[in-house]
Amino acid sequence: MTGLDERKRNLKNGEIEQRDSPTELLRRTRLSFLVTCGLLIIFATSYAYLEYYYINDPILGKTANLTVKGGTHRVATPIIGGLYSYHLYPMMIIFILVGFGPFFDSISFNILGRHERRKAASLGVANIISAMLIEDFTWFFYRWWLPLDNDPKKGLLMQASDWTTRNLGYIPIPHTGLFGSFVIPYWYVIAIIGAGVFYYYAFKRPK
Repeated sequence: MTGLDERKRNLKNGEIEQRDSPTELLRRTRLSFLVTCGLLIIFATSYAYLEYYYINDPILGKTANLTVKGGTHRVATPIIGGLYSYHLYPMMIIFILVGFGPFFDSISFNILGRHERRKAASLGVANIISAMLIEDFTWFFYRWWLPLDNDPKKGLLMQASDWTTRNLGYIPIPHTGLFGSFVIPYWYVIAIIGAGVFYYYAFKRPK
């Protein structure tokens, strides 16, 4: 007897079919949100590892600057601001696919109501912001923690001359015993506040 046949037989015998309560659905949704956040952190730190140790970067003297289109375009030339082609693809594509996972599931299978779908979209926005921040900081963490031998700034965290501070500026941090002197880019602060707002909405309990 299949599960469906047994369910029908039980219903005919007067038993009540058990469905997930709203509280259980909320718990499972939040668990899904947390798993998505965890996966995105793993992707962000992994991509930072790949970017620091393996992606071509002539600034660090890793390899010659590669070109395409008959030498008319340099692969390591920023496209938008300080973003290179590999930031847009595959990094941003991966972040969007993972960060908006619950939202895409909701759209595809209609498993969430309109209110929860907005929460899933808010989670996706917060995840993208957080992933960009984590990926950027982790790059500098690798440079401080286990730097390449040919890195002219090996052993240093974010510095005023780094690309991450060029657009919005930075907050200087005095010399510390463990990390030395470094700066905190203003966009880190803005990203933390922005992500916090979207995370708050995504995980806020309904009234």
